[in-house]
Amino acid sequence: MDTQVPKVSVCLITYRHELYIEQAIESILIQKVNFAWEIIIADDCSPDGTRDIILKYQQLYPELIHTVFQRENVGPGKNFVDLVNAARGTYIAYIEGDDYWSDEYKLQKQFNFMQRHPDFSLCYHKIKWVYTYETVHDADAESNTADPPVSTIYDVLEKGWFIRSCSMFYVNFRLPPGFADLFIGDFPLHVLLADKGRVGFLNECMGIYRINNKGLSETTLTSANITSLRKNVNDQIYMLKYLNLQTGFKYKSLINSKIIDELYRLLSSAFKTNMVLFLSECKNTVATNGIKFVVTGFIKRGCSKIRLIKSEVTFKK
Repeated sequence: MDTQVPKVSVCLITYRHELYIEQAIESILIQKVNFAWEIIIADDCSPDGTRDIILKYQQLYPELIHTVFQRENVGPGKNFVDLVNAARGTYIAYIEGDDYWSDEYKLQKQFNFMQRHPDFSLCYHKIKWVYTYETVHDADAESNTADPPVSTIYDVLEKGWFIRSCSMFYVNFRLPPGFADLFIGDFPLHVLLADKGRVGFLNECMGIYRINNKGLSETTLTSANITSLRKNVNDQIYMLKYLNLQTGFKYKSLINSKIIDELYRLLSSAFKTNMVLFLSECKNTVATNGIKFVVTGFIKRGCSKIRLIKSEVTFKK
């Protein structure tokens, strides 16, 4: 095993990526760097041939590639925590097993940026999308085209999920207890990092991000998928409350407004489905979050929407 402490740990997380994992690994191996590095791959007990492909590459590059093989399926949260806990590098470059990098100097460029800007905790870059449903369909439309060169935690909280995982390069730190229990991992990681420093954007396309499944917004609302939406909203709220706690409630007002947005998303969807379901969700929402929080939050949300509409009308005049 290589005894040299790496500067960068490339952390690749995977589950059932038999069709894509080889492309992901190859895109890592072509990287040209002038620093010590390592590749760590965590597989969440994939039932397909993903693990066999990983083992093949580990045998070819035993000094470079290290593995975390789960003995049973533990879920993406714990698999991610186990993965990054194994990282020895000062920085982590993160990628998922169905994505890949398109620039052989990606790691070097992001490493150089972070070295020049020690007050930054995270940098990311422009990516392209690959849409995958039943068949593979490539789309060349680039994302992040208008992102500012520097963002703060307020930007991250306000804009939400805009940093794609395959573009992330960040300062290694120990994740707080309970992170593995979060259903959604990318956004809370962005928030925790942005609480530690500024966020930089490199205006170069250096990665390909794959979208594998259709979201709930693409389906017709029924009582059945309202149940799925409720679970998604509850997961989001749990995550937001966790972030409130982990950031010492410094951003309580902004985070609470996002909780209200999630509750509104659930109730408005229920209202569009049927009145009985809507009234039931209203009762559950108040019981879970408290009538004062819900009513006050909805009033504030309504006032802000009215101000936004007024400003748009004034602008149009």
